[in-house]
Amino acid sequence: MSVETISNMREMLVPLDGREASLRAVPAAGRIASRLGLVLRLFGVSDDPEATEEWLRSQARRLLPDTDVATSAATGDPAQVIVSEAGPDTLVGMATAATLRPHQGHVGSVAEAVVRGVHRPVLLIGPHVDLDPGKPIDRIVIPVDGSSLSEQALDVGADLAKTLGVAVWVVSVISPKTEATAEHRLGAAPFTRESAYVRGLSEDLARRHGVRGEFEVLHIKDPAKAILDFTGQDGAVVMSTHGRSGLSRLVAGSVAHAVVARSSRPVVVVRPSEEAR
Repeated sequence: MSVETISNMREMLVPLDGREASLRAVPAAGRIASRLGLVLRLFGVSDDPEATEEWLRSQARRLLPDTDVATSAATGDPAQVIVSEAGPDTLVGMATAATLRPHQGHVGSVAEAVVRGVHRPVLLIGPHVDLDPGKPIDRIVIPVDGSSLSEQALDVGADLAKTLGVAVWVVSVISPKTEATAEHRLGAAPFTRESAYVRGLSEDLARRHGVRGEFEVLHIKDPAKAILDFTGQDGAVVMSTHGRSGLSRLVAGSVAHAVVARSSRPVVVVRPSEEAR
């Protein structure tokens, strides 16, 4: 099963759970839906769908007064209902606490279940996303690590870059310690190999998607920090979750989870297809 790209999406579904934290997703999702030409729909899950839909309409009027917003609500298990509600042309955009500390035995339960279940890219709005980001996105950054899992994000990121009319950057991160060790033991130059690797990927994306492809090798021991520092305030990250369980593979902080937790922009995460595992 291939990973769906974003240009064929027609709707942005924004799940809200009644808490103020979930409402952080609305302005960010509204801006992105507008730029991508998607219908925006606020969605709630509760025991009283009628009251929930009225609340959703009130939040739409308050947060997006100049935008046409659809609303709907349903009952059931939140993650399961969200997954079933998201059709094949739906991009889910949702807030997540993305805490780096486990809670209730796992991390970001609804968000990670949705990432596992929809088999499409998911837009995650972490706790540090700017409500007013200023400049629009001017580049898409796709981190890779040499694995086929990480490379599952490449076409999604390039497709988004083409839709937005911006450049796509393919980046990898080398730990200075790892680089020094490899050069000492193998007489090899990891930077040279990595540069050739990311350059080849960026050139392939440029050729196949008709986008401007760029590449960079970053040198820092903290991959999430390296990715976010490079992305800056004007870029957006599209990356693979790597693991079989989506965001749940925290264990001292998966890179994808740490990027979502710290990013000032929404992050598009891609769960690799079964064929890439």
